[in-house]
Amino acid sequence: MYNRDIRILFVTLHCPFGASYGAKVRVLNIGRLLNRIGKVSLVIVRPFPVDEESLNRTRQEFDLKRIVYLNPNSLRNPVDRIRHRIRHELDPSYLKTEGIEACESDREAMLRMIDEYDVIWVHTLRVANALQIFRWPHTVIDIDDIRSRFYASVAKSEAAIFKRVLSYRRSFLWRRRERLLKKRFSLISVCSENDRQYLGGGHRIHVIPNGFSPPAKLLNHAPSFPARLGFIGSFLWMPNRVGVEWFIRDVWPLIKRDAPDIKLRLIGKGSNENYPSMGPDIDGLGYVEDITEEVATWSAMIVPVTVGGGTRVKIAEAFSRKCPIVSTTLGAFGYQVLNGEDLLIADKAQDFASACVLLLKNTELGSKISENAWKKFLKNWTWDSIGTSVSKAVRDCLSRSNYEQHFSIS
Repeated sequence: MYNRDIRILFVTLHCPFGASYGAKVRVLNIGRLLNRIGKVSLVIVRPFPVDEESLNRTRQEFDLKRIVYLNPNSLRNPVDRIRHRIRHELDPSYLKTEGIEACESDREAMLRMIDEYDVIWVHTLRVANALQIFRWPHTVIDIDDIRSRFYASVAKSEAAIFKRVLSYRRSFLWRRRERLLKKRFSLISVCSENDRQYLGGGHRIHVIPNGFSPPAKLLNHAPSFPARLGFIGSFLWMPNRVGVEWFIRDVWPLIKRDAPDIKLRLIGKGSNENYPSMGPDIDGLGYVEDITEEVATWSAMIVPVTVGGGTRVKIAEAFSRKCPIVSTTLGAFGYQVLNGEDLLIADKAQDFASACVLLLKNTELGSKISENAWKKFLKNWTWDSIGTSVSKAVRDCLSRSNYEQHFSIS
């Protein structure tokens, strides 16, 4: 606890309210944890407008100071475009990495606000670069998706040599930019110890994992008949699309051989568009506000993620609902869990299918691993348990900025 409010500026791409997805879950709950520490002001940085209902809900909980709308990079003549291309490839400190940026007046306003607050918390490097600010004093940069690792995973999944080389190039460019993080920001926050080591380790990198809130009411897990497997995630996000398409194309037919009546249930924006036509007994439910009763009927949640960086919130969500999980190694990345004890892990299509069929036939195994995962979830991945890590990062940021002497910490 702090004896007087610390002024915290929280800068993020995502409006905390509205349709839920992984990054938004993190933003909402990190914001709430910061609110326990000090007085939080919020700046939303976006390329397109936020609906009024979501903004009204945000204003009820947070002090919304500003919305910064991003515009396409202004590169009007060929010479500017050539210079941009050269700097983009050769200069890791170059900030025009996103194709969109804040106007000069918004950039200057942000620089003034940085001076007015004790701690700045920026969610993702994408936001920091879009604001065209290189050096962020007394700032925690929250990186929940390391771009160089993302593009490296994409490269490994590409069949075409040209696309593979292109993705490795992007990974290399982002790796060079990530090496400057400690020069640009006071502290770095990542979602796993593995990511911490990847960025070089040291005391200035804090691990603040992804988490989920325990359900207000935990329903008894009661798999339906015919059996159901389920997936949760926005299909606007490429790794979700790629993973589900791999599952439907390569894994689903193998499962249907052993369990011909089984159904696949897909939840998330865009899930009701093309996927139901890709195979038999596939139900795309679109976005569902409350998935509690639906997930309670699943024999397992699948996490067939084959590309991506960071960690997946859907793992913590399944743990919170006591739903057994079958995941790829990448899907479970960053969580300290054991294959066969807390979930089942498989990377090849035949192995993934066999793991799903095993949970259909062995309900006791499903109950056992979901109970183990639930206990680890309560200890490590509720937002209350994560709060200590957020407080520690704020305290460290204050200390490194020579501000802590102004605050009494108990």
